[in-house]
Amino acid sequence: MASKEQLRKVATHCDEYNMKEDFSVELSSDFSVEDIKSCENCIHFTRDHKCDIDLVDKVLSSLAMELDKR
Repeated sequence: MASKEQLRKVATHCDEYNMKEDFSVELSSDFSVEDIKSCENCIHFTRDHKCDIDLVDKVLSSLAMELDKR
């Protein structure tokens, strides 16, 4: 299972990320959408804490490959 930090990174880089409509957060000048973006508030994230389109591991692998290239 991915950590909270990994879930935030995945959401930031995932093309299928779509914030749940019922996830309402009042954004102040201290926060941006990028600050709250996480798989945990994506429509594809289930109650069982899994991505229903199975992208968490794929995005994490892609990010790791990008880091290896540096």
